[in-house]
Amino acid sequence: KKKLIANLTSEKDEYSRKVAVLISDIVFYILIVFSIFIWFEILWFNVWVILGWISFWIWFAFKEILGNMIAWIMILTTKEFKLWDIIEVQDWFNFYFWRIEEITIRYTLIRTLELRKVIMPNLNLITLPIKTFTSEDFVRLETILSVHYDTDLEKASEVIKEAINWLDFIIEKDKTKILVDTFGDSWIILKAWYFFDPNGGEIYPVIQSDVNRVIYETCVKAWIVISYPHTVITFDKNDKNLLWNLLYLIKKTKE
Repeated sequence: KKKLIANLTSEKDEYSRKVAVLISDIVFYILIVFSIFIWFEILWFNVWVILGWISFWIWFAFKEILGNMIAWIMILTTKEFKLWDIIEVQDWFNFYFWRIEEITIRYTLIRTLELRKVIMPNLNLITLPIKTFTSEDFVRLETILSVHYDTDLEKASEVIKEAINWLDFIIEKDKTKILVDTFGDSWIILKAWYFFDPNGGEIYPVIQSDVNRVIYETCVKAWIVISYPHTVITFDKNDKNLLWNLLYLIKKTKE
């Protein structure tokens, strides 16, 4: 029977062949169990009690496998993601990002950006948070930068927005925004929002790197000071002693 079912599939379709062999094995063992139950009925055993105990121990021993099988069915039927989709899976300690290469009855194979394989149980894919990329029409990214308090925020926002929209892979350019996010100790934090097509051929780390580079180069050309962690000391101009002490400390530091 196994050979008969396997022959119904194409020899070149390895996945279909494996599924056919699996189905034939399941049918074979179901027939064996059914035959055993018939013999128990003939011998006047209580089949339902035996079936209950067998079901309990099967569930207890194979609950992980059964859970992955049910998750596999849910993944194939819901079609939230499929082969070759790019997703990000977040667990308690790590996140895995890149392309789905294989979905089997027990696990899903994800190839990461480092070209390493991650064997993810199917049960994790229906219980853990997942971010989809290639199944979306567009994805929003953001870049955070800090500028000096003396910066003309309106001018800086216009210059940075124009620089971002100049890039070819940016879409929905009218939705690109520069937001004033937080007031720091010595800087103002700006947040740039922009959109790109996840199916355009570029991945988001490369896109974010290009945007960051363009923002930096534009700020340098426009004399927009990108701030960094530092301490500002202010003193009274009329206090000459404090000024001389400060110059003395600077001299000592250089020595």
